[in-house]
Amino acid sequence: MKLNIGRKLGLAFGVVVVVMILAGSFALFQLNRSAAAFRDVSEHEMTAALAAFGIRANFDEMVWATKNILLRGKDREIFYKEIERFNYKKNRLETMWQPMLEPILAGPDVTDEQKKFYDNFKKEYAVFLKAWEQAQPVYKAQGRDAADASLKGKGRMAGEHLIELVRSLRAKALKDMEEAAARTKMAVVTMLAAFVVAVVIAAIATFSIAREFTMAIEGAVKIGRGKKG
Repeated sequence: MKLNIGRKLGLAFGVVVVVMILAGSFALFQLNRSAAAFRDVSEHEMTAALAAFGIRANFDEMVWATKNILLRGKDREIFYKEIERFNYKKNRLETMWQPMLEPILAGPDVTDEQKKFYDNFKKEYAVFLKAWEQAQPVYKAQGRDAADASLKGKGRMAGEHLIELVRSLRAKALKDMEEAAARTKMAVVTMLAAFVVAVVIAAIATFSIAREFTMAIEGAVKIGRGKKG
């Protein structure tokens, strides 16, 4: 079936619209996925990593506070000051950083490995707190060396588990960001390809219509010449 000019214009326009709609829908889908991935990274992986760093910093200062308490315990003013410092850091760890981290680690996107790192930290942390409670009466009864010996090695791996947790979170964040960047690139390439296809279709349709116009004009000219003759 031979198409007239109107049908060719309609067909070309329809094909261009369909191509642009399909390409646009695919690009929008990819961009939405990319935006969701970037949002998850900022709201989950990065927030969790920040909280893990906060926990580690507070825990390290708690460990140093126990050393200072045992070293300077003969001075009652310094002793109670270091006790206060220890309790402040403990409270900050348990009321600020842990509530920030734990809801994220309870989410569906967290790996079993990440949960294991945090569970191992909590075990080490509990061991450290128990050892510290037991070290205080030992310190009063037997002195600094005995108390220090009872604390030796307690909680030593707690910080390492947090470091591994941060590394795992960072690796996942980088992977998610790379995938999001790839999807964004794919969306851009798709839109460019759709634009090129649309231009090609428009050029073919224009050439075809122009050719028909040319043939019609030439035919009209020939008819006009025939009538004059």
